Amino acid sequence: MNPEVVKTLFALKSRSNGQDYVFVNERTKTRIKEVKKAFGTAMKIAGIKGLVWHDLRATFGTRLGEAGYDAFTIAALMGHSQIQTTARYVRATERNKRAAVEAVMLNSEGGHKLDTTQKRPGALAAVTY
Repeated sequence: MNPEVVKTLFALKSRSNGQDYVFVNERTKTRIKEVKKAFGTAMKIAGIKGLVWHDLRATFGTRLGEAGYDAFTIAALMGHSQIQTTARYVRATERNKRAAVEAVMLNSEGGHKLDTTQKRPGALAAVTY
């Protein structure tokens, strides 16, 4: 979880009236065991149509891809053991496709933008024998 999620969960926990759980059913005063109905209700209140719970996974994977994370990292975060499963969730965006094409364009000095001879932070030095 990122710091924003942790902060939000702690804030929700502090409002749970001393319960051991973050999400408490106000009617039964017990933990919420299933969120599908609550999710549907939230979508109706927000006026959102056509969004289902599982769409959130696709959004998560796509946003990680947009942020530049590789498919293997995304697969690990989504809990996939096979990269083919991740491919169903991660969409190629126009912005990422454009950036990928621009990355291989020649720069004004005649070299590629992705010059492999430049030292990158954390890159290992070449070993000569």
